[in-house]
Amino acid sequence: MKLGLACAFGSKPSRDFGFVKDFARAMEEMGFDSMWVPEHVVFFPPDVYESKYPYDKDGTPPWKEADFGIYDPLFVVAVASQVTDKLRFSTSVLVLPQRPALLTAKEVMTLDHITNGRFDFGVGGGWSSEEYEALGVSFARRGKRFDEYIEAIRVAWTQDRASYQGEFISFENVVLLPRPVTPGGPPFLIGGDSKPAMRRAARLGDGWYGWWAHYELEPHLEKLRAELAEVGRENDPNFRLKLGVPYAGTPDELAATMAEAKRLGVQELVLSLPVRSSAMEQDLRLWAQAAGLAA
Repeated sequence: MKLGLACAFGSKPSRDFGFVKDFARAMEEMGFDSMWVPEHVVFFPPDVYESKYPYDKDGTPPWKEADFGIYDPLFVVAVASQVTDKLRFSTSVLVLPQRPALLTAKEVMTLDHITNGRFDFGVGGGWSSEEYEALGVSFARRGKRFDEYIEAIRVAWTQDRASYQGEFISFENVVLLPRPVTPGGPPFLIGGDSKPAMRRAARLGDGWYGWWAHYELEPHLEKLRAELAEVGRENDPNFRLKLGVPYAGTPDELAATMAEAKRLGVQELVLSLPVRSSAMEQDLRLWAQAAGLAA
């Protein structure tokens, strides 16, 4: 089982792009496989949200006003990829229906070239109606828009004169070059733990990316596998099963968490860990050792 880290940058002056470079180099040196970078275009004070944050039991967003700042993940990946050779990258996740589809296709194709094919495209539908409204995009029926955007982007990446007709996006004779480095384009990893998210991953995704926060893992994965079976993909060797976890245990307890995920078929575990800016290498080495990556 591979091991990645979910990493946010830009919330403090100390977590600038110099820190991004140092962090990525240290991750690769210590044997981590991948860096996963979150996205929100805009935030709101926690008391403004009417939308319920899905990974907190009472629906409250986990950030405070001082934590509002994060960089655009595509820029973070571009910078980090230039100081590493093997480390892979993913968005954790980019809220695709909020963005123009063809512009996103162009940006991600470019990032695929910058990283030399080391980027997986983690995408989700989002949960914040407030963010959608601020960006001028309807929150209603975002699922249908999401499906069309995935299909349209694939078409733009693979057809010489691309055409697509949908309710939310339509185009004809579009030329989007150069082709991605990755054949067919970077894989779509569909994020989300709801039934619609799992169904979308099974029907349209190259993989699924869950967030192991407040559920028992085995029955949860059974729901995903039922969706895969529904479309005949239960034995698809190319389907990627990735799992993020906001890890709150001790270093000594990490091995048990990893073993449980591996036992249930998770191919890559993505940990959100407490790593201090002032002691970044020390903290990363502690967790790498706990995971069995570093002596």
